[in-house]
Amino acid sequence: MTENAGLPLLQPAAVSSNDAVSVVIPCYNEERFIRGALQQLVDQFDYERYEIIVVDGLSEDQTRTLIEQFRREHPELLVKLIDNPARNIPTALNLGITEARGGIIARMDAHAVPSSGYIRRCVEVLNETNAGVVGMPCRIRPGADTLIARAIAEAVSHPFGIGDAKYRLRKGESSQEAVDTVAFACFRKALWRELGGFNETLLTNEDYDFNYRVRLTGQKVILDRSGHCDYFARASLLGLAKQYFRYGGWKARMLRLHPGSIKCRHLVAPAFVASLVLLTIIGIFLSIPWWLLAFELGSYLLLSIIFGYQVARETGETRFMILIMPIVFFTIHVSWGASFFVGLIGNPGRKRDY
Repeated sequence: MTENAGLPLLQPAAVSSNDAVSVVIPCYNEERFIRGALQQLVDQFDYERYEIIVVDGLSEDQTRTLIEQFRREHPELLVKLIDNPARNIPTALNLGITEARGGIIARMDAHAVPSSGYIRRCVEVLNETNAGVVGMPCRIRPGADTLIARAIAEAVSHPFGIGDAKYRLRKGESSQEAVDTVAFACFRKALWRELGGFNETLLTNEDYDFNYRVRLTGQKVILDRSGHCDYFARASLLGLAKQYFRYGGWKARMLRLHPGSIKCRHLVAPAFVASLVLLTIIGIFLSIPWWLLAFELGSYLLLSIIFGYQVARETGETRFMILIMPIVFFTIHVSWGASFFVGLIGNPGRKRDY
């Protein structure tokens, strides 16, 4: 864990650590997004009680240069750059939080752009409610200006695509509620220390695991809808498939650690994939399974087209969105569902991009 030698250190202001906020951003090869993410964080809190810590996995593009430029342009703001040779997110979070001077941690992301006042509001709710973790909804944005990228962004924020993960859904029951998890959240460093930090054996689902352990202590995870965080989704079907294959495998790995954390939405995609495989195998010997398989796939396609039509109407997209959405939904569900079984029986793999 080293400070970038090319970046001069700023002296922290003389304030109580309990009153200070440290933003921690895991990062690797994020030259497309890192500057926008940093710029949106500039005025999120009082400078004398605020710092930004970027934990970089030794980026090989222009990410580190852009961070250095940002620091020079904002001498009033304490910005640290820490190396993360492990190149995974839970290790990055633990490294950054260890170095944080603030008593409150704001876990952000290089792909995420918080709305104005996001962090200040999360801190307010954290203090007002005595919650363990506070976050806001993710507003999913396309990773590129293409029809397929826009379809992916819609699918990963749609109930048919990702279930009832409330922090990703666009509509909620109330302006503030207790949920099972949030993505980019504020919590106290003392709580992180009490829980033993983020689980570095989980290369994905580290947030869900952390929030589950928070809830086990009796503290709430609060979703406040007074703001949002823009998150840029994958731009291609291949990128989406890789992402959700990773998600499903590591979700299964996490559920092996915490069986009590399982939700219905975690089982839908694996059940769908299992049914396709089993009906196909049994269909070799009997004819009825082929009819069941045809009914299942036909029903799935019909629902996908209906939801695709709704998305096309709401967004004003072309009729091609109706044809693309079923493909995107299928990619999500099959990738996630198939990898879930991989994670149940073995290691879902060490490779993890940011």
